[in-house]
Amino acid sequence: MSGTVLGKDIISEPRMWNLAMRLNSAALDVMLYNGSRPDSLLYRRIPLDTSSLTWIKALEETVYDNPLLLGDFNSSHIIIDTTRVAAVPDEISADTDMQETVADMLLPDDDTAEELIISRIPSLSVAMMMKIPEETATFLRRTFNNPAITHHLTPLCRYFFNNSKLGHTGRVYVNLRQKSLDILAFGNDCLLLANTFEFDNIADAVYYIMACRETLGCSDRNNEVLLAGNAEVREELTPILREYIGYVMPAIFPSTMFKAGKEALTAPFDLIVLPLCE
Repeated sequence: MSGTVLGKDIISEPRMWNLAMRLNSAALDVMLYNGSRPDSLLYRRIPLDTSSLTWIKALEETVYDNPLLLGDFNSSHIIIDTTRVAAVPDEISADTDMQETVADMLLPDDDTAEELIISRIPSLSVAMMMKIPEETATFLRRTFNNPAITHHLTPLCRYFFNNSKLGHTGRVYVNLRQKSLDILAFGNDCLLLANTFEFDNIADAVYYIMACRETLGCSDRNNEVLLAGNAEVREELTPILREYIGYVMPAIFPSTMFKAGKEALTAPFDLIVLPLCE
């Protein structure tokens, strides 16, 4: 849902609510929810107009044009969709010198001053290293109330790994958007793959999924592919994948978020599972 200004009058007591946002180069996705009130979840997708502004200025104007976002919420979480990310062994995150060395090697600096943000995933003994422009990090921390900032793959890793009762062997998880997808795979107690791919047509999406299965040694027809995210892309992709893969099914939508309200069904999946991974 988009096009509606988020005015302060929409929510009377923001301290009872949680703010979660998803940020990429094109839009700001906003989700507001009150954990003690069923059917309360609000979702908006707000495009960033960069036709006459820099990206950071477009982000600033978008936030200030939606004053509800400036409220004093119970919690604020921001997930960022960027290619400037790398998964590393968790022990690296405990050593500051090692952090910088590995980050400089895997995510070499470009011409923009950047901040390194690290999110640990203890259940997988992995940490996600992400670099974002310093001016972006400064704006987010200055504007929102002590926001937790992480890469968008982090909640997906936590959710998919922690919520499978049947194990992960041979199973690939795919989170779909209109023009990009995330592919994740796990061993019994480790992360094997977490990556994002952009595609122009559905054939490219099929290629990325099949190629990753081959690389992971999961290409047996009986191995599973579970699809989450954009419903239209999922419906187009499923029959094609089933020509090559015996088990292609929707990932189970979290029942807790069903109760949060019907707008949960239109929000990005990584944003939806975020409250379940805090």
